[in-house]
Order: sequence, then structure tokens, then C-alpha cells
Amino acid sequence: MTLENLIGKGLQREPTSAGEIHRFLAKIATKLADAQVESVSLESRFDLAYEALLQIGLAALRAHNLRPDSRGGHHVLALQTLNTTIGYPREKLRLLDEYRRRRAAALYDGSFEPSQAELDALIATASELRAHLEAWLRKAHPEWSPRS
Repeated sequence: MTLENLIGKGLQREPTSAGEIHRFLAKIATKLADAQVESVSLESRFDLAYEALLQIGLAALRAHNLRPDSRGGHHVLALQTLNTTIGYPREKLRLLDEYRRRRAAALYDGSFEPSQAELDALIATASELRAHLEAWLRKAHPEWSPRS
């Protein structure tokens, strides 16, 4: 799959800026920090950590001057393109999709209640992915890389 193949099929071109990328990075940091607040329910913390994953995927697309269009399915698209956008290992994408499915089950039919271990695993994965995005930005777009 190439990003070009997805234009008009879930993605559209739209220029981005350093400011937009920095706003994504700030949101990702906030969501990951909030996901670790122990006085908040496990389900809400799982949602926050998942939202950090989604924001990472969206930031990676925006770094390529792309944005999901209004067709829906942007969660799948943002996560499944991470190998193409920032070189995230393809073998790790299945785990991201599993987190997406669990979050959807909790949201849409209430059939998933995360455990502390599942939350911890999601936070660790999101933190690793965040570091991967930031390293990619430093290399590919130093002008957009995280502020020190």
C-alpha cells in the first residue's frame, strides 16, 4: 500500500505546518500523562491512551500533508498506515488494531472492560510509538521535530 493509492479512497491532500505538528505532539503528551492518573477509571484511562495512539497516527499522516477524508474509518487508516508514514514495524500494527477493536467494543457495546495489565500494555505501546514518531520527525522533518 502506498499513500498515493489512498488519495481519494480515505485520504486527501492538505498542507500542514510546524504549529499543527507541535499541537499534535502536545495533545499526545497530555493524553499519555492523563492516562496514567490513577484516580481516573481504567476504562477512561484506556480511552485516553488509545486516543494518544490515534493522534500519533494522524500526526504521521499530517507530516505527509495528508488528512483522512469524511468517509469514516479514519482510526483504521491512521493506524494501519504507520508503517508507510513513519516506518513503524509492520508486525506491530496487528497489536494497534487489537487496541482499536477493544476500544470499539467498550464504546459501542460495552463488552470490554480493561484490566490494569491491559492499560499498562497500551500505555507502553503508545509511549513507544510516540518515541518512534518523534525520532522519525527529527530525521525527516527537523523543522517540525519536538521542541526540546
